[in-house]
Amino acid sequence: MRAVDIRLDVESRTEPVKLVFLGDLHLGNAGTDEELVKQVAKRLEEPGTYWVDLGDACDFINVRDPRFDPTALPGWVEVCDLADLPSAQSRRYADIFKPVMSTCLVRLCGNHEGTICQKYERDIYTELNRLVGLPRERALGFGGFVHLRVYRQGSCSWTLTLFLHHGAGGGQLAGAKALRLERLPMAFEADVFAVGHTHTKLVLQKRRVGLNPRGTKLIDKPLIMVNVGAFMRAYTAQHDGYAERKMLYPQGLGPVELWIWPDKKDIKVVQ
Repeated sequence: MRAVDIRLDVESRTEPVKLVFLGDLHLGNAGTDEELVKQVAKRLEEPGTYWVDLGDACDFINVRDPRFDPTALPGWVEVCDLADLPSAQSRRYADIFKPVMSTCLVRLCGNHEGTICQKYERDIYTELNRLVGLPRERALGFGGFVHLRVYRQGSCSWTLTLFLHHGAGGGQLAGAKALRLERLPMAFEADVFAVGHTHTKLVLQKRRVGLNPRGTKLIDKPLIMVNVGAFMRAYTAQHDGYAERKMLYPQGLGPVELWIWPDKKDIKVVQ
């Protein structure tokens, strides 16, 4: 499990640091709402906004893969792209997100990236990171920690620990997913937990009560647990996708955004 230490130098003492968690874009699938993807990418251009990609950036399913469904291809895929669909999908991702890669804290590897590596011996995760110019230390793999130090005017205002993972598991209803989120602090020490994979938009907000480092004062800190929504619609008029075949329930789409006020030591969830 990897960890990275990141320092953010921010100028404004009144504006929050905005942190956007996104994942499960599945670019290259006809069900992906690319307009929403582009809207979010545009949002990332705003000052003071940073972001995390939790994996499954593209569908990464080859033509000879048993999961391949020609009816699930979007209109922008050309015949020549069929020779190397993962590369075409990676270029699509780069076209959208490369302009904002300077504010990307980390990128994670999802199960779709992992499957093509395991079954077809192609490390598309590393390929895509290189294509968008992500520094090697910002590639966390399937999961890891970010030690986030927020500086204002040269002094550290707040230090947060993020635990990030692509996610695992599933289920039709939110109960199992919420329980999986709530159990994470039992095993991992962090202030913010963020996962994806289940295509379910879910946020739990709690507080933790304890003593200050000197043991002289009672304090409480925010504890945020996030499961981001996917960008792929379960039901469309264009094709019968995986979710429809399995009769999965449609879910809320898109990222989860946190607004961090370092001076107040507080976090607000924006969905």
